[in-house]
Amino acid sequence: VTRQMQEHEQDSELREQMSGYKRMRRQHQKHLMALENKLKAEMDEHRLRLDKELEAQRNSFAAEMEKLVKKNQASIEKD
Repeated sequence: VTRQMQEHEQDSELREQMSGYKRMRRQHQKHLMALENKLKAEMDEHRLRLDKELEAQRNSFAAEMEKLVKKNQASIEKD
């Protein structure tokens, strides 16, 4: 009987350890998912900011190019 009680206690301890491990794993998975979502949101925000900056640079360069073309044409006509 004592041997069965000891086996039962060992089984209970193992079950408790396993349930603790599973609980800890779920918590870590939840934390990992939250972190991944946060980083994905930051990446998306950063990408949008860079896209806006790129578009602004393109527009600026296009305007500068147009100004230089007009200046060049005026200079050619003048000559």
